Amino acid sequence: MKTAENLDIDLEELKKLRHWLHAHPEVSRQETKTSEYVRAYLEKNAKPDEIVPLAGAGFAAVYNSQNPGKTILIRTELDALPIHEINEDLPYKSIYDGVGHKCGHDGHMTMLTGLAQYYAKSRPTEGRVVLLYQPDEETGTGARECADHANFEKIKPDYAFALHNLPGFPLHEIVCKVDTFSSAVKFMAMKLTGKEAHSAQPETGASPSLAIAEITLLSQEIQKKYDTPKEYALIVPIYFQMGVSSSGVGPAYGEAHYTLRTCRNEMVDKIWEDFSSKAEEIAKKYGLKIEFETLEDFAANFNGEESVSMIQKAAKENDLSYTTIDKPFRWGEDFGEITKRYKGAMFGLGAGEDRPDLHNPDYDFPDEITISGIVMFKNLIEQALSGEDELSQPLVQDRNSLRA
Repeated sequence: MKTAENLDIDLEELKKLRHWLHAHPEVSRQETKTSEYVRAYLEKNAKPDEIVPLAGAGFAAVYNSQNPGKTILIRTELDALPIHEINEDLPYKSIYDGVGHKCGHDGHMTMLTGLAQYYAKSRPTEGRVVLLYQPDEETGTGARECADHANFEKIKPDYAFALHNLPGFPLHEIVCKVDTFSSAVKFMAMKLTGKEAHSAQPETGASPSLAIAEITLLSQEIQKKYDTPKEYALIVPIYFQMGVSSSGVGPAYGEAHYTLRTCRNEMVDKIWEDFSSKAEEIAKKYGLKIEFETLEDFAANFNGEESVSMIQKAAKENDLSYTTIDKPFRWGEDFGEITKRYKGAMFGLGAGEDRPDLHNPDYDFPDEITISGIVMFKNLIEQALSGEDELSQPLVQDRNSLRA
């Protein structure tokens, strides 16, 4: 594998940056300080040719060549999670109670900043490199809002790539597949309104309690209907709220939230249409008004065959092992909004087989894989800018079983 010395970047400085980011996490839609810190770091240590403001705290750092050519976009995420960190012996433990970088976005930002260090000293020979620091990934809105922002017209890419670190896979291993890489996910709220009554006379009101129970049981029937060996479906009850803590008051209002997951955008829409229409019938049966709200919506991440071939080649040229998974990951990732619009792909980078899982309170990004992410992205950029993408060889079908 190529080393930091080959690229003239300072991994110790990058580690310090990652540890600062880890200690100062900010949740989605609140990443102002994170964005300001990274932007100031880039302007001081990896001077871009242009900073393009985007939605929310998002921005793109642009590195131009002196020759015309393609635009290659590499994306990272800015946000952390509302999860309390329990790594008490960590010297760079989160300073904010209840907020932690438990998905590794601190590490992803560090990789892109290392890439920026490289291109600050060695501009691309043609075209340009765009490093997108994107907010609000965990809510499913950041990529969509950045891509819809007027300034995105300045950086419309010919190719776009991103990665996610993957606990459960060996350190440095590259993990990918053609077609859907991460799932289509909807997080939906059902809001039911009836009429309050004395709990001694429930028949004089209309309570959402039995309807919510029936709808939750229905969710499992709907899941079984669409869950097949070829294309899975998953509906999970997430949150319930109903009534007041008073023994004499029968509730009039209740909420039930569910996540729906499957491989394709059109299928998750179909499942929701079926689920919600039957929920309406149940609400009507109990004399309730029902309303629906989309809380989060993640498009499935589509990996084009040409882009995956480039990822395979980048892994081979950097002496990194490569695994093709059989099925998409069940989690959502809003980079799917980018791959809906532009050629590209997302791949995984092994974070260690014994590391705590993503979104666990004791998870911490492994600094040793930072260099692997940097060299993968550098190789992909070089392939795309040089036109090697147009000469990509057919994929090697390495169909290993899913291990995460």
